[in-house]
Amino acid sequence: MQLKKKKARQLRDVIGALSATLLSAAALQLDSAAAQSPTPSSLDAASDNNFGPGSAYSEVNAAMLVYQETGGRVTAVEPSAALAVHMAGGSVLNFEAIADAVSGATPNGAVPSSVPQFFITPLKGSASGVSSTSASGGSTVIQLPNNQLARQYMVPSGETPEDFGFKDRRNAFNVSWSQPLGAISLVGLGGGYSREHDYQASTAHIDIAQTFNSNNTTLSLSLNSEFDNSYPFGGVRTPLSVMSGETKALHSHGKSQYGFVAGLTQTVSRHWLMQINYAFDQQKGYQNDPYRILSVVDPASGNPISSIYENRPGNRASQSLYWDNKLDYGRYLTDVSARFFTDSWGIKSGTIDVAERVELYRSLYIEPSLRWYSQSAANFYRYFLAANQPMPAFASSDTRLGSFDALTYGIKLGFNVTERTEFYVNSGYYIQSGNSHPANAIGQLRNDNLFPASKAGFLFVGYTWDFH
Repeated sequence: MQLKKKKARQLRDVIGALSATLLSAAALQLDSAAAQSPTPSSLDAASDNNFGPGSAYSEVNAAMLVYQETGGRVTAVEPSAALAVHMAGGSVLNFEAIADAVSGATPNGAVPSSVPQFFITPLKGSASGVSSTSASGGSTVIQLPNNQLARQYMVPSGETPEDFGFKDRRNAFNVSWSQPLGAISLVGLGGGYSREHDYQASTAHIDIAQTFNSNNTTLSLSLNSEFDNSYPFGGVRTPLSVMSGETKALHSHGKSQYGFVAGLTQTVSRHWLMQINYAFDQQKGYQNDPYRILSVVDPASGNPISSIYENRPGNRASQSLYWDNKLDYGRYLTDVSARFFTDSWGIKSGTIDVAERVELYRSLYIEPSLRWYSQSAANFYRYFLAANQPMPAFASSDTRLGSFDALTYGIKLGFNVTERTEFYVNSGYYIQSGNSHPANAIGQLRNDNLFPASKAGFLFVGYTWDFH
């Protein structure tokens, strides 16, 4: 299971941090917090000249994320720790370590049936002479005719097929360095590595930023690359082949990604900071989810006849435009952003984020937020395939590639324990909904929910500490 964060978002955050650092000196001259990111370190810099741009200090950030989907589905726990070392000359060295543990039930991509369904997946191991035994996730281990072991699980009639045996862990680290270089305001480079049981990713990026117009304008550019390898349990599935428990001959497949993010950050006024980013990415290689299947159904009854593995195009180009605005008026800091995304798979999406930070007391603040997201489906997205239709070259029932809308409600509460430390709690609730009764549904599928709503809650607890 691929747990890594999307690179586009990481790079956007990198450029945002670069711009905020470069503009903070001008912000202090303007006596406006709008020209800084609302982080504990920037708040401290505004109140003590010993911290902030040009000062030598360090910042530690430790956090814990807990994520839970409703209906007994995916649970995730993610502890993380980061250290930023700021040097007197303006150089910054960043370290970050992350660990994920994910488990629970996840949809396998098949449609409901009027009769119970049985699914068989490969299992790591060798024949033991036992024809059937219990396994985790409410499944059983069976012995195939070729003496290989496989895992089988049953889904009752009328229910959305889910695999309760899903679990994975990820360990990741990131390192980056940035500093002024001659006439260039800031240059930086960094990299990261992420490893799961069946997936690994290596990333690298180079960043450059230049300020001018009395430090009120920043232009930035980040070049990035990523190299991934997938090692699915049971081997790489043959695209559009029938689901089976046999171990496949091919054990791994790779993917590469190259892209850039170009940004402009502008101090519009004492109370308004604006940022615009354009991102482009080109991916090539293995794009499939090796565990994702889709149903081939009877053209009359709609009952599943077989389950086949998905297949996605091996090339994907994407681009996005991001616009962010921070408005500061005393006790209130408003953050409004919008993002438009499009790719060569036919997906188009829009995002609007609104957050309002309110200083309740000198050391306490609250920040409610609302995020709206909407996307169109990939041109090869299918709820199912009809047995009497020609097999397409590409097809996937992954709802992440479907058309849906989503809302995220959030609220953050932060408390400055001292002038150099902050404790914060961020919680939220996510609701996703799509077309559960498509017009092309066949037979009994007209009565089934083919795109169940997804709901999840999350809790993020963190602590930051600035010190010399």
